[in-house]
Amino acid sequence: MKATILFLSILLSSNIATASEQSKLISVPVVFLEALAPRDTTSSERFQKEYEGAITTAKALAKSELTKCGYSISEQTVFYDASDSLQALERAKKAESEGAWLLVGPRRSNHFLLLAKGAPNTASVSTMASSREVAELAPSHLTMAPSNDEMARIAAIDTKDRIKGKEATYLSAISEDCLMCVDFAESFDRHAKQIGIKKLGEVKFVGESPDFAALKAAVSKHQPTVVLLPNYSKVSAQAMANLATNHPDLLYVGGDGWGDSSFGFVQNSPNVERVRGLTVRGFPPADRGLEMFPLGKSLLKSSDASLQKPGSGSALAILRIIEGVKDTLCTARPKTNSDFRSAFMKMGRKNFMPPWGVSIYTLAGGQIRYDKTRR
Repeated sequence: MKATILFLSILLSSNIATASEQSKLISVPVVFLEALAPRDTTSSERFQKEYEGAITTAKALAKSELTKCGYSISEQTVFYDASDSLQALERAKKAESEGAWLLVGPRRSNHFLLLAKGAPNTASVSTMASSREVAELAPSHLTMAPSNDEMARIAAIDTKDRIKGKEATYLSAISEDCLMCVDFAESFDRHAKQIGIKKLGEVKFVGESPDFAALKAAVSKHQPTVVLLPNYSKVSAQAMANLATNHPDLLYVGGDGWGDSSFGFVQNSPNVERVRGLTVRGFPPADRGLEMFPLGKSLLKSSDASLQKPGSGSALAILRIIEGVKDTLCTARPKTNSDFRSAFMKMGRKNFMPPWGVSIYTLAGGQIRYDKTRR
């Protein structure tokens, strides 16, 4: 009886101690903002669930070390419609006014720029934004993607390699309402010229379901060997489908917007099964990406079935961002959001550095397949 009482007493005091330790932890508010509203036709419910699952998994993996350092992460997830980009600015303003320590920003460059404008005094990291303007926001606002210029250079080199024996010419088809798309095209133009790929013309359009009549006319007129499609997956898939029947020999080149074999509108899109192309991305396949940073390696080693392995670049980035938060907190030991921002500006380029290089994927038979990574 005495032994039982002693055991219960020890257990009770242990629980009290644990509760006391938890109450002493500094709660760090992290707000995740992304264009993933359920009614948004450009984003799938599966993508949203994976995004949320990545946050839960990353927190679970980092919890033990964070607790030892005296911190816990209190997250808030805000989803909005991609068509209402001003929500990125408004929601960021609100998060800053409520004392957020870090904003994990949208994957689209124009949305992330609005977020940075809405919360200029709060540290932020985008999961995938890659435009030149985004790179210029450092050190207060960073991104987990390599720059458009770096990806465009790799895309130009690989394009030249794939069209040996033919005249290297291309036509650009650009979503002019997409900052990342315009920026990538400009960088590709510069690098293509340096290595002898001739530009024949350019077509611009707006919206997620544009009229491709001008593009079809331009391709028929100029007869390029390559069409540059540095756009998001929905527009790129439609453009290829409109050209596939009459121009079966074209090579299509995409930036970091086509998606991969798991996410996006290009994979298995109708009328795209006969086209061929290449796309460059800031992320390798998730299983390879996990091997490149400590928190990812921990997930690969874990036998916990409740932890979700990422399938997309955004989810992979979330794990790396939470790792960066942990490392910054445990090194700098900030007490306020202002302290955290100061530490972020000093350590951000190291703690939030994307470790993945530029990956090249091949489109063939309607499938996007990983080819190689260049660092």
